[in-house]
Amino acid sequence: MTAGFTLDPGSYTGGAPTRRWASVQWGRHYGRILFGGLFVLPVLLAAIYFGLLASDRYVSETRFIVRSVERPAAQGAAAYLQSVGITRANDEAFAMQDFVRSRDLMTLVGRKFDLRAIWGREDADWVSRFGGLTGRTSDEALFEHFQKRIKVEKNLETGITTLTVDTYDPATSRDIARTILAAGEERINHLNARASRDLLGAVEKTEAEAAAQLAAATKELTAYRQQVGEVDPEAEAEAGVDRSSALEKELASLEAALQSMKAQAPLNPGRRSLEQQVAVIRAQVAAQRGSLTSGNDNLAVKVDELQRLQVQADIAARTFRDARQQLAEARERADRQRVYLEQIAAPSMPDEPLEPRRMRYFLTVALASLWTFLIFYLLVSGSREHLNMH
Repeated sequence: MTAGFTLDPGSYTGGAPTRRWASVQWGRHYGRILFGGLFVLPVLLAAIYFGLLASDRYVSETRFIVRSVERPAAQGAAAYLQSVGITRANDEAFAMQDFVRSRDLMTLVGRKFDLRAIWGREDADWVSRFGGLTGRTSDEALFEHFQKRIKVEKNLETGITTLTVDTYDPATSRDIARTILAAGEERINHLNARASRDLLGAVEKTEAEAAAQLAAATKELTAYRQQVGEVDPEAEAEAGVDRSSALEKELASLEAALQSMKAQAPLNPGRRSLEQQVAVIRAQVAAQRGSLTSGNDNLAVKVDELQRLQVQADIAARTFRDARQQLAEARERADRQRVYLEQIAAPSMPDEPLEPRRMRYFLTVALASLWTFLIFYLLVSGSREHLNMH
């Protein structure tokens, strides 16, 4: 009885024998299930889609570089080689790259082209067309699709930026690429104008302030001259000093003659007249000295105030001249640093579809599916062995 006994899985419903029998059955089939689900099915779907369903898309390509005209900073031979002053404008190039990816550009292009109709064609396959796979047709969804179909990439080594436009019609791809380039040039011009305003704004303000200071200093100087009633108090003071010197010389001569007369002829009748002359000249000398140095309205005070105002006006004039020179240099620099977009290759008119790359994408799916199958197979095999050990 015992020797002829056989275990029927269907007659025993519990315990370890049933679990081992189920494990054996699963072990026979799990490899084929994983292979079919993770490799065969994706590869079959990829073959059907890329071989039969995927719509042709035409890619227009253009290349450009953003340049800046500026004074070369190098010296010697390097400066000679850069004498033309043309360099790559990296900041503006990256700004252009971000602008191509922006919603602003999509809005500008959307004013000329019906982007929903271009990328949402009914005859296009449901995977690649706008709104076909997700059913979303909002502006946000359009922007996401726009970023997929408009690509821009800058070569950091050469500075050349490559722009590609992907649509279902070759002429449309080319026309959209042309529109993007025109919008980019307009944005570059806007950056030029803004840079010029930023560069010239501060210098123009300084020049205007210097002009106002010069005008105020000149007005104050003129008002003071009118107030004292003398055009040139300094020249008047010099003339006063000359008159005072002449009077002092005359006084010294008269005093010497008077002393001689007192010593030689004290009773001379002309002595009294000479004494009167000495007294008059002495009074004139004192008055002349007083007009030069005494009182608040003397010539010394006038000359000092005039010199102060003149120095103030001279400083304002020099400041104004420097500001005007800086403004001229800033304008020259603004013109020299003008940024412009130069086309290396015009937007192409594709004569055959470049997308989708059917064989490449199919092989990519096949390889990814194979790796996925192998990873899951190894994971499941390891799990089974771990369970059987227990």
